[in-house]
Amino acid sequence: MWRPRPEVTIILETSERTDPVAALSAVTERRSTGRLTEPGPTRSELQEMLRVACTAPDHGRLQPWRFVVLEGSSRSELGAAFARAEAERDPEASDEVVVKAARKPLRAPVIVVVLGRSVSHPKVPDWEQLVAAGCAAQNLCVAATAHGYGSMWRTGWYGEHPAVRSHLGLDEQEQVVGFVYLGTVAEGYRPPPREVDLGCVTWRT
Repeated sequence: MWRPRPEVTIILETSERTDPVAALSAVTERRSTGRLTEPGPTRSELQEMLRVACTAPDHGRLQPWRFVVLEGSSRSELGAAFARAEAERDPEASDEVVVKAARKPLRAPVIVVVLGRSVSHPKVPDWEQLVAAGCAAQNLCVAATAHGYGSMWRTGWYGEHPAVRSHLGLDEQEQVVGFVYLGTVAEGYRPPPREVDLGCVTWRT
């Protein structure tokens, strides 16, 4: 039986000084950035980014997402889970491959693991709840851009492996939507320009 989750209220103040150009720039300038270094976002900046993430479309106010923030040594602990997953997936994996897996979470000073969590609801199907969690991840990346940081939304089979799921404390209704890496864009790194093709749009009048 569906039961609504405890309501979490986030009040965002509006202002006449809001600059629509700046807001749109944060969206259009967002890029997946693989080269991220220290410093990462501060705790207060992360809290603000997560508040923005939680403003994603949320039919039924289910809040079908959860976040696990990894800083410091917790990244190495995730790396150890990655290494276990690699070794269990391929018992013949070389030491080099296992060590490489362990180092993956060290590619940025902060990782926010975005989890999608679905509940049974008469009007909101599971796929819609998962899309909402994806929107929350996108909001997080846009918020990072607005704060002057780079982001990289990473996915892959690690998030589905029991060793990683257990390490992150996922329940059966949860799945990893993405590992969002956050940090300062490495000096000299310039992501390639992104061309927008509106051929995907169908106009009807």
